[in-house]
Amino acid sequence: MAGVCEATDCRGGEGYHGRVAVTTKKLDVKIGDLVEIEGRTYDVVSDKQGGVTLEPAITVTADELFADHGLRPLTPEEFEEEFGDLKSDGEG
Repeated sequence: MAGVCEATDCRGGEGYHGRVAVTTKKLDVKIGDLVEIEGRTYDVVSDKQGGVTLEPAITVTADELFADHGLRPLTPEEFEEEFGDLKSDGEG
């Protein structure tokens, strides 16, 4: 990559948008924290390699989704009628 970036990470090529400078910020977070970046909320989760990573947060509950769409959970009888006897993987 041509050029030098100090305190930033240059990504991208010389294409349509040219070079993009990305400033690296150190966050003091732990698994389970919520982080907001530019109006979006992220969960801090394990990266399965001993570190952490960010994933889009699930910020709406199932009850809120049902209410927003005028729905309700299936009763056990309705579930059985719709899906029948589902095979178990033995995990619960």
